[in-house]
Amino acid sequence: MSEGKRVTREEFVNPYTFVQLPKGEPEAGWRATPAGHGRLAEGRYSGVLEVELTARSPLLLRNVYADDDGVFPRRSISGFEGPVPYLPGSSLAGAVRSLHETLAGGCLRVFSDNFRPGYRDQVQKRPPGWRLARVDEVDENGRPLRMQLCPQPPVWVESAALHSALGDADSLRTGTRVTLLSRGTEVLEREQLEDPNLVRAHGNWVVLLTDAQTRRKSRKNLAGGAKLRGRYFCATGELEDTVREVVFPESVWEGFLAAVDDTKDMREFRQKPGREDDKPHWVDVLHPRDEKLLGRRIAARRRLYPDQVVWVLPEVGGETLLTVRDLALSVVWRHVGGVDKAGRRVPEHALACTDSQHLCPSCRVFGSADAEGDGGKGRAEQTAYRGHVRFGDAVPRKAYATKHEWLPPMGAPKPGAGQFYLNRDQGSEEKTAVEQHARPLREWGSEGDGKGPRGLRGRKHYWLTGTPGQRPYFRASAAKPTVFHEDVHEPGNQMLTQGQSVRAGSVFTAQVHFENLSDADLGGLLCALDPALLLRSYDGEVPQGEGPEYGWAVGGGRPLGFGTVTSRVCVVGLDDASSRYLGEVAPSLGVEEAVAAFRRTASRELKDVWKRQLTKVLRLDWAAPHRVWYPPAGSLPDPGDPLDPKVLSPSFTFWKETAGGRAKDVRFPYRQLPSSASPRPEMTVIPQREEEGR
Repeated sequence: MSEGKRVTREEFVNPYTFVQLPKGEPEAGWRATPAGHGRLAEGRYSGVLEVELTARSPLLLRNVYADDDGVFPRRSISGFEGPVPYLPGSSLAGAVRSLHETLAGGCLRVFSDNFRPGYRDQVQKRPPGWRLARVDEVDENGRPLRMQLCPQPPVWVESAALHSALGDADSLRTGTRVTLLSRGTEVLEREQLEDPNLVRAHGNWVVLLTDAQTRRKSRKNLAGGAKLRGRYFCATGELEDTVREVVFPESVWEGFLAAVDDTKDMREFRQKPGREDDKPHWVDVLHPRDEKLLGRRIAARRRLYPDQVVWVLPEVGGETLLTVRDLALSVVWRHVGGVDKAGRRVPEHALACTDSQHLCPSCRVFGSADAEGDGGKGRAEQTAYRGHVRFGDAVPRKAYATKHEWLPPMGAPKPGAGQFYLNRDQGSEEKTAVEQHARPLREWGSEGDGKGPRGLRGRKHYWLTGTPGQRPYFRASAAKPTVFHEDVHEPGNQMLTQGQSVRAGSVFTAQVHFENLSDADLGGLLCALDPALLLRSYDGEVPQGEGPEYGWAVGGGRPLGFGTVTSRVCVVGLDDASSRYLGEVAPSLGVEEAVAAFRRTASRELKDVWKRQLTKVLRLDWAAPHRVWYPPAGSLPDPGDPLDPKVLSPSFTFWKETAGGRAKDVRFPYRQLPSSASPRPEMTVIPQREEEGR
């Protein structure tokens, strides 16, 4: 952070930022035919680089192998007694390639261009026409083939009445069959049944249970102000006799999958790799106040299961056909963000390379995977291209000890959070949604996209740190390693994970073999291994060792401050065709000469990205390390002051009050993440407010 820069106690720095994608059309030759592997061409080089990595913060590696259970990878290495921690070459290759794509303006190799986010609906009853339905049969992907519809509007039955009829809460679950002797009375524009004498076990009515966390924990008695225990009602529907063939418009099923992807159930599911989803996973539904069992529901997955009960917007055709116009797993469900997928929100030239004979600068060096399958041609074709770089494992200088780490929830990225992921180019800053029930401006497909789909911000990077002791995670866990497990989050939270780390200061060395690279290709590879070779040219006349430090990140836990490394790279072997095959003198291409060749190939726009953004993003501690945290529940204190771990809980209030939407009569302006080119990366803390129901 620059000298003299002041940050108030009411600010925080989001752990990630974005480096913009080049907007202009690439120059001719940006996508070109790669060099191939048949021969070492004239003007090209093969050889070996040696890179020394120094951990500036603890390194965390998990799930390198399917059965490692969070253990830092180890293997036997000559000179050590027993297996020692090491950095797998595959981990290095992924991190270096990602940085190379940023430096060289390469394509978005790891990018889901079909992605659309899902958002939670407002808490309100479903519009007329929605009905419950029972899934009768599904295909191999879990897409319904046949359903049994409940043609009449649902009746909401209190859980206590169902428990009385079934015997206990253990017997109540989604799909349970009951009989209702009455449709109850109308309460708040819905039919509601509370009398246990009017409910019987077994019958032709099906029950749907959903997560109880959206219910209020308590409500006030209007007369005396005393709090009454909240009640839980289940939607029930009476099945018709006909089991119907189901027609799903493709957009409906795609929208359902997009909505499911961002649910808590799916985030927890993705935390446990290898778990199967071909059978329903049953989840306890607990009362949000006293945590007593209410029943069991089916966890949300990218598929449905036989006997699962869901909400549908039906259109009956003939005697046996059912067209589903919309689909939901609960009355307060999720909706998909507009019609424009992620691929329409980035420049077309930035999408992943698909033609092995026309590759971007990064794919020409690191290779291009075949992501298109048969391209709809009905036959298998191989269009991938093997890269010209091979990474060896990074072995330790000595046998470093590992440390057990309890990690707070770190789910999948959430591009639907438009405050952070969408560009600031639509003039929507400080505005709110116009219509009373309009979607907040942060949502894809909202009024904010009125002039066309807002673009995605760019390539995601995490702020680096050279002083890990100042990062909130390490401050909170220094005195009590289990603080996130025991104090900040509930011990049973399935999003909590474990891992192992090696300490800051650990040194690893690796060899990188390359073949058939031009001088500019080699320069780009050198800069990706040590970005200081490129970025220090923007620091002016600074004596060696006294300028800002630049690095990159490898491994997991980067939002918390893990994984920052600085590096030194040197050429330990270099050949051209003459020296390799004819025994002539090896070429004398130096590191600085190769870096200069790479710099000459860059466009003016790309050089501007290096100067204005990467000199901040890849600089250690440019962002004040003690403020780097996701939107916190309270103010983050200075390094010398005590830190209450509870302030590191998430502030749901922040997301609500920056979304550019409305809540009753309150308007909240649309606030956005500062650009990485901005001189200040801080945002204002909006503390978590005590809200009924949370």
